[in-house]
Order: sequence, then structure tokens, then C-alpha cells
Amino acid sequence: MKKGMAIHMPNNIEWMAQWKSTKPLTDQWMITGKLHHFPSHALLLVLDGNANWNINGHRVPISYGELIAVQENSVIEVIEVGNLDLAGWHVQFDTYAMFPDRGEVEKYEWHVPSGDTYQKVKLTSGTLASLSEHWSEKGSPDPNAIRVRNQHLVYELLQHVYHELSEEGPNVERSILRSVEYMQQHYEQVITRKQLAEVAGISPWHYSRKFSERYGKPPLDYLAHYRIYRAQEELLLTTATSQDIAKKTGFEDAHYFSRRFKQLTGVSPRNYAHTLPQRKIVCLSPLCAEVLIHLGIIPHAVVVTPLLLPEHQHELFETHQVKMLEVSQYELDVELIRQVEPEWIVGNCWTEEIKQRLRTIAPIITGLNNDLEALLHQLASLFHREDTAHKLHMQMKLEVIAAQQQLQHFAQSSSTVMVLRVEPFGYRYLGGHSNGVSHLLYEQLRLTLPKPLQSGEAWFNPCSLDLLAKANPDYLFVEKRVMQHFSSEENMNKLVESAQWNDLKAVKNNRVFLVDTRLWVDGRGIIGNQMILNEIVNSLFTNV
Repeated sequence: MKKGMAIHMPNNIEWMAQWKSTKPLTDQWMITGKLHHFPSHALLLVLDGNANWNINGHRVPISYGELIAVQENSVIEVIEVGNLDLAGWHVQFDTYAMFPDRGEVEKYEWHVPSGDTYQKVKLTSGTLASLSEHWSEKGSPDPNAIRVRNQHLVYELLQHVYHELSEEGPNVERSILRSVEYMQQHYEQVITRKQLAEVAGISPWHYSRKFSERYGKPPLDYLAHYRIYRAQEELLLTTATSQDIAKKTGFEDAHYFSRRFKQLTGVSPRNYAHTLPQRKIVCLSPLCAEVLIHLGIIPHAVVVTPLLLPEHQHELFETHQVKMLEVSQYELDVELIRQVEPEWIVGNCWTEEIKQRLRTIAPIITGLNNDLEALLHQLASLFHREDTAHKLHMQMKLEVIAAQQQLQHFAQSSSTVMVLRVEPFGYRYLGGHSNGVSHLLYEQLRLTLPKPLQSGEAWFNPCSLDLLAKANPDYLFVEKRVMQHFSSEENMNKLVESAQWNDLKAVKNNRVFLVDTRLWVDGRGIIGNQMILNEIVNSLFTNV
């Protein structure tokens, strides 16, 4: 064991962690209902995707950039697999108590520092970039050097677990946040400043002063805004009457509710819905913003990841003077959104925690469909643009029909088409029963997925080199996954140097086509749909 890695505990017992194994999160972590048992302590680092797990009886949302520590004998059940594909690492370790005076070590019963049986920590982009070097660098082949590197990884991850705990001590900021959470959970009830101060655990006067410093308004004004945000959502998303909405959002008097509503929004509840298209809208994704623009509604701002933003969307947003709020991949800067003072937020949230934070800024439309056609009709219905959506849908339908006609003979042949994703952590193939490009290829264009791949139900399914060889497609589209802190180049090189690759029909017949993540995965909007269709037709039709 590496010297200098012992940890001193409050009870003066000195203990050390011994690395046991490091494994990738396999396809077994993408099967709903699958149970994972941990005979040793474990640290799970999520580097891609999201999911919902049951960890020792607790429902826990999991997403990119999170580190989860669990004690030995823990059980994790996969409750729900998210829209993106889970990837990451599973590091197991054992712990031992050391007794220098006796020159002995014995098994140590370690507990996660939070006091529960698991602990979740959000890591920064810089930390993730640093950790990625552990897997990207080849290092020395010397077994002792490898052992030291693995030991160092365990302690580096544990350091983040303990650092998170040390930063969670009681302070005024956390007290204020606790009172905000109370508002969110009980806003339909009568709430006084005294109650909120008691929840925060500080005097009413001190509470009001600190709250106003933090949020720019007194706590009861903040509460009134929060209630009106929820009322705006009810007006837009339900058929409830103003009187019912008033009661549901904590206003006993419907007349006072109407007066307060007009004071904060500029119009009465009755006339509010008609003003929605002119409101200051912030979209959480380029796809939402693009669809709204085509519906004739120009958002004020859109959250974008420059690394993944297709050129055609960038030009569209510049043309319509939509402010681009730049964030890192998989990250959402809530404070950046707060600064632009939106009147509505439109888009899906990564986690429930982010959703709750956004709900303190403005009303939010979330839970939207990720499929282009379904999203188009959802937003059209909310913004009363059904006629425009119908025309756009017919336009896309005609584009598909034109592509179908060009590929008619190809579709009727026995030729197979596969999309292979090369990732920093392995390979995946596009399933035939999903949305996006999957729906375009295998449902609308009626192309044929290789038989060995037809059982894959996920959007992108794990693919070994042996499975690729069995699939042996006639035509192969290859996507080199774009990720902020990881490169797919090493696995791409391994792929093209493999025996399986060189034996593929698509490779032998020069029918391999590289595709761009920014377009095929992130850019399939109204414009991108036509661009992808053209790329498919040009690749297949000209190579028949």
C-alpha cells in the first residue's frame, strides 16, 4: 500500500483504503430492474448520461459529473434509464485499521462521511478533466506503478467525498436556502415571516436582512413572486379557473390574487395567455429554441454548449439576435439564466434539484418530448401556433417522401445500414426502436438494421467488436463521440486496426461514412432534419 495514505479518524483509529478493482459501467447498468450488489466499498464516477437508481432503499437521481460513494454490502437497483447513455467507472476498495504499536492491520468498518449508506458529490469540470487523465494516459507497464496509480485514484476520489462534507457545515447561507425550500414545499399555505425565520433558525430581523441581501427582495415578496410563477404555469398548462388557481397558489382572495398577478406580470390572469409569445423566453436547449423560431416566436436567450452547437443553429440564433448563454457540456448555469431575468423558461431539466432552482427564477415549461415531431406539436399547442406547426410538419413529411423515392430500390434490397458510435469508453450502435435519427433511418426511410442488432431497445446500445463483426453491415455510418474532457481517438484507432474492422463488408466496399455528433445527435431540428436526410441519401444513393 502506498505510504502516506492513511487517514486519521476522530477516535484516533488510523485506517487506509486498499484499491481492489476498476471497471467500466457496462450495459448491465442500462437495464431497468437490474440489481447490483457491492461486496466491497465502491466509488461510482458517472461520466456520461443520467438515470434513476434505488440505493439501499433511497431513490437517487444520477447524472453526468457525479461521484457516488457506497458502503460494502450495498445494493443498487436501476429504476429508470435516462434519455442519454450512462457511462463511467466503478472503483471498488477495502478498508483496514492500522495499529502501529502492535504492527498489525485488520478489517475496518468504513462508513460514508455523510452518515448514510451512500453519498453523492457533484464534481466540477476541472476535476473531471483531471480525473480523465487517469484513464487516458498509458503510464508505466510496471505492476507496482499501476498499483500506485490505482491507489492514488481511490484517495483522490475519497478526498472529494470528504471535502464535500466539510463544506456542508451550518451557516447563514444554508439556513436561507432551507427557508426557500420550505416556501417551495408549502407555498399554497399561509406562511409568515416568523415561520420562515424559525425554519432558518435565526431571528426574524436578521433573517429578513440576510434574505434581502441574497435575493434582492424581502422574503414575503420573494414568496409572492414564486406563487405568481406557479399561477402562470397553471394558467398555461391547465384549464383551472382563476379562483381555483388563486387558492392552489396560496391566495385566499381571488381579487387580491388578480391584483397581485397584474402588478407582477402587467396583465390580468384572463388576458395573460395571449401575451405569452411576446414574453422574455429562455430556452434550455438549442432544439427548443430552433422549434420556437420556426413557430414564429423568438426566444430572448438559449443555453448552448459551443462544442456541440451545429453551425446552422449558431447562424439561426445570430440572425434572430437570440442571446447564447454558453455552458460546459452537461452543465446548466442557473445563475447565468437568473441574470437575464427571463419571464419564462422552456426546456427539460437534468435533475429535480435544478428544476427547483429554476422555478425560483420564472415559470417553467418542462417535461417536453425529445423527439422533433412530438416537440413541434407540444410547443405549437402551448403557444397557439397549430397552423404553423402543421405546415412545418407537412414540409418535413414531403422531405422524407422525396428521400424515400430516391432510396426506394435500396430500401427494398437486403442491404443493411448501421450507425456505430465510437466513444472514449467503448462502442455503441444506434438502436432501431428509438427517436431522432433512429426513427428517420429505420421507420421513415424503412432501411434495414442488421439482424443481430434488432433486439437493442436503447437509443445507443453497447457494441463489442465481436457484435460488430456479427452485424457485418453493408453500409456503416460512424460517429466519433464529441465530449468535453475525453477523446474518442484512441478507441477509433483501436477500431480501424482491429481484425473485425478489416473484415466488414462496408469497409471492404468503401461504404463507411463519418457523421458529425453536432448534427446527427444534437442538431436534428427543422433545418438539421433536411441536412441529415441529404447526407443519408448522398451516402447511400450514390454508393449503390
